[in-house]
Amino acid sequence: MDPLLLLMVLLWSSEFARLVRGASRCAGTLEIKHLGEWRPVDMSDWTLKTSAVFCEHLDCGSAVSVEERKESAGRSVWMINSDCAQSGAALGECVISGSSSSIVDFTCSGESMIGSNVPG
Repeated sequence: MDPLLLLMVLLWSSEFARLVRGASRCAGTLEIKHLGEWRPVDMSDWTLKTSAVFCEHLDCGSAVSVEERKESAGRSVWMINSDCAQSGAALGECVISGSSSSIVDFTCSGESMIGSNVPG
């Protein structure tokens, strides 16, 4: 399995993720809650395949698009170290604090037909 995808699976099981500021709950800016703080995720090394992991876990179907959103100034983000999964490091060592003006936005197809128990 791709090291970044493996990390995403580990991250999902240990942390929280959400899509915000999009046209629906299944589109927008990816934010991860780590160390008790919600921050957007840096765009580095992000693919449609990686987005698909989050779409599935957010009960949002499959990934339709992924794009980089450039901001005028850097902001606090979570950066995901893709080498971390191969090294066997603890999850806390894989997600690091940083600053970036390149944020990941993606769109999922919509609610999955499987497991449609979505909290209101």
